[in-house]
Amino acid sequence: NGAEPWSLPSLKKLPNLKFECNVDPETYQPYQRDVDTLSRPWVTPGMPGLEHRIGGLEKENLTGNVSYDPHNHHFMCETRAEKVRRVQNEIPPCEVLGDQEGLLVIGWGSTYGAIRAATQVVRDEGTKVGHLHLRNINPLPADLGEVIARYDKVLIPEMNLGQLIKLVRAEFLIDAIPLHKLHGQPFLTREIAAAIRENA
Repeated sequence: NGAEPWSLPSLKKLPNLKFECNVDPETYQPYQRDVDTLSRPWVTPGMPGLEHRIGGLEKENLTGNVSYDPHNHHFMCETRAEKVRRVQNEIPPCEVLGDQEGLLVIGWGSTYGAIRAATQVVRDEGTKVGHLHLRNINPLPADLGEVIARYDKVLIPEMNLGQLIKLVRAEFLIDAIPLHKLHGQPFLTREIAAAIRENA
């Protein structure tokens, strides 16, 4: 739903993604978790003594054995939800381009270019508007609520019927303004600029 040129990164500048494998079958527990991230241990596939069961049934905490215990199921559901929530600790703070007050335009995905251009056009006209583009939806950035609170209104352009706006409304209890487009064509700068002028 959008196109623009971008530079290929240098392979030397990419982070080192090496990880440590637990290779001791005596101490290995498939569902033992890191205390900070709740991530489970990595193991090299096919190593004797390091196997664990996979499938759609609930697993017992630590051992990974199939479990039908309702209390274990409750605990494992809460643990998985908390594991996702802790990803917020790895998400950098929100970066708003433009004004820190007035109307905030929140986007994600392919809407970046049109939103960025539209906010700049309207800012040049004297309207207070900022642009925040999300890279993470679940979980949302930890400081998103604080950023939203600085603005009088929030506009969310989306190439769908409102996936992000439903999350923002539910999470932060604000009456965000939707701008949907489902024409099979990307947003035009003038479309978003018009919506900003109308709602600022």
